[in-house]
Amino acid sequence: MVEMLDRGIGRLTRIPPLPPFTAPEEILADALPLLDPPSRVTVTEAAERHMRVPVQGNWVPFDRAVTPYTVEPADMTQSRRFKAVVFLGPSQSGKSQMMQSVSAHAVTCAPGPVQVIHMTKTDADAWVEEKLDPTILNSPALRERLGTGRDDSTFSRKRFKGMRLTIGYPVPNQLSSRSQRLVMLTDYDHMPQKLGPKDSPEGSPFGMALQRIRTFMSRGCVLAETSPAFPVDPNADWAPHAGHPHMLPPATAGLVPIYNEGTRGRWYWECPDCGDLFEPRFDRLHYDADLDPGAAGEQAMMECPHCGTLIAHRHKVGLNRAALEGRGGWLHEGRHIEANGRRALVRIDDPDIRRTPIASYSLNGAAAAFASWEELVQRYETERRRFEALGDDTDFARVHYTDIGVPYRRPEAEEEGALTAAQIREHMRSQERRVAPAWTRFVTVSIDVQGNRFEVLVMAWGAQGERMPIDRFAVAQPPDHAPRAKGDDERYRALDPGRYVEDADALLDLPERLYPVEGASWSLKPCALVIDFNGPAGWSDNAEKFWRARRRNGQGGLWWLSIGRGGFQQRDRVWHEAPERGSKGRRARGIKLLNMATDRMKESVLAAVGRFEGGQGAQHVPSWLEAEHLDELLAERRGAKGYEKRQGAVRNETLDLSVQALAVAEFKGLNRIDWQAPPAWAEAGPANPFAVAVSAAAAEAAPAPRRRARTSRSRYMEGS
Repeated sequence: MVEMLDRGIGRLTRIPPLPPFTAPEEILADALPLLDPPSRVTVTEAAERHMRVPVQGNWVPFDRAVTPYTVEPADMTQSRRFKAVVFLGPSQSGKSQMMQSVSAHAVTCAPGPVQVIHMTKTDADAWVEEKLDPTILNSPALRERLGTGRDDSTFSRKRFKGMRLTIGYPVPNQLSSRSQRLVMLTDYDHMPQKLGPKDSPEGSPFGMALQRIRTFMSRGCVLAETSPAFPVDPNADWAPHAGHPHMLPPATAGLVPIYNEGTRGRWYWECPDCGDLFEPRFDRLHYDADLDPGAAGEQAMMECPHCGTLIAHRHKVGLNRAALEGRGGWLHEGRHIEANGRRALVRIDDPDIRRTPIASYSLNGAAAAFASWEELVQRYETERRRFEALGDDTDFARVHYTDIGVPYRRPEAEEEGALTAAQIREHMRSQERRVAPAWTRFVTVSIDVQGNRFEVLVMAWGAQGERMPIDRFAVAQPPDHAPRAKGDDERYRALDPGRYVEDADALLDLPERLYPVEGASWSLKPCALVIDFNGPAGWSDNAEKFWRARRRNGQGGLWWLSIGRGGFQQRDRVWHEAPERGSKGRRARGIKLLNMATDRMKESVLAAVGRFEGGQGAQHVPSWLEAEHLDELLAERRGAKGYEKRQGAVRNETLDLSVQALAVAEFKGLNRIDWQAPPAWAEAGPANPFAVAVSAAAAEAAPAPRRRARTSRSRYMEGS
């Protein structure tokens, strides 16, 4: 160590020695390679030479044969002919690895500024930490080019010798005022599709990325990859056509419309029997759809559309790799129509390819390297049957997007407004009001809170989720013991649940109401009552007090408080948990709420109402239901972001009450019940703990003596 004397501080010790002297010749020798022209090797060749990837816990050299369908898209990023490369495909198909291959080529062979844009800052940081940094550290050719300065390796920037790799997320300042030779957009469909202020957006991420590469002229390129995440536009007039065999159904947004503007490449196999080329697609998988999903998946085989040969899954790897030898691979739409009326399909280097600056690719999930047909069919059939049973197509759509890699076309989009009041009236079921059908297993009560009343729906449930409303009424008068403010009528006042917690006591007799089962010797009491936690100002606090009082009386498992969560991307349909935080920054409440994915549940309710043939999951509409309540049931329609009221519709309580009923039934286990051995509360017969024998029911139904002249139950509850 060296000692130094400082006039202000005094003697300084423990000063580390200076770094060894670097001669100018060494600096020049280190910098000279940067003057080399770009290496004339493809992206894939550079990846095989310089990049290592994780395989079963080991870092091994990149192998193009693992995901051969990414070779051409990756290599096209260096083409002078195309300004953009677009890749659509299922999740876990090697798209992210393709991004790293292109980045490695820019580091080792063609130095220049490169930018990677992720969905969010969190995703960008995770990609750097979990994928990019380990790849650099385990690839000597990349590691030795990484700068050693303090700011050369951060979450937002990697400085290599002669080039800069920037990692960002889709906000205007990340895609503005910068020149980049290559911009890569990952998971494009999950990005905001318009950047900037809502009233004056600056543009789409793809459009803004194209502006960043302009100064590099023909060397600039935009690479975008994603799994589709937007449905087919219901207003688009589109049908499959031989003149455009590779065109995807037009989606409402995302990368699909950009793909359709490009060369429209699809991945082809060579049939091992007839030798003809065909596209391996999910709809060409041959299996028995009547079997259980697992059994159907086990027998799935790919059918050649030319000769009908069935190809087993074990041949998929070989057929994918055969494309590297010219037996299959990417075919794009040409400019000419053949004699048979079909558009010519050509290779990427054919001069007759479509004239477009975008090289676009769409990979079907059946050809993806990391997806087995057994799992693909099992997931598809499971969610298809779930959709048919519940009417909720959220998870079924997700199979199309992430497993198959195609935009999803909703059945309702084919005929807008298919479910009408006139159709429902034609199929109404004749059933006496307040009498449960003979097939009833249990009864639920839903309560919606308005400013001056409680709206109530009583639902009878049968096996497999079949159901029917058996009563619908409003509670408009408070109980006698409820307080009255100065100036209120001494005998009557309007119900005000947000102001008076005692007004909720008007609901206390609902658990004891008896509903005779048609043709049976017993009646049923409700097994669950669910109240909307939202309502007029003050109601949430009063709802909590009301529920806590019920729990103290031993009815905590009978009453539930529900809260709606909008949007189709909720984690579940129904879940029971305390709020994450209270309003205005206050501590969260100490009670649990029955959370409902309302848009998904409304989808199920309306699908159930339209299942006129009855059976599993059907919601019958009784003939006694009043016209205004039927209008409430059909008051909403599905929009781009969720359900919204139809034009002219004012009230939707019956729809909301049906959602609450379905939510509490599902939470109790409706979809998990073995109807051959159901739980006691869903058992048919007097053994049900909520069943009351007819003789006992008659005694319970006898009118109680009035405490005062005005205290009769009918005075404050309609439909009693």
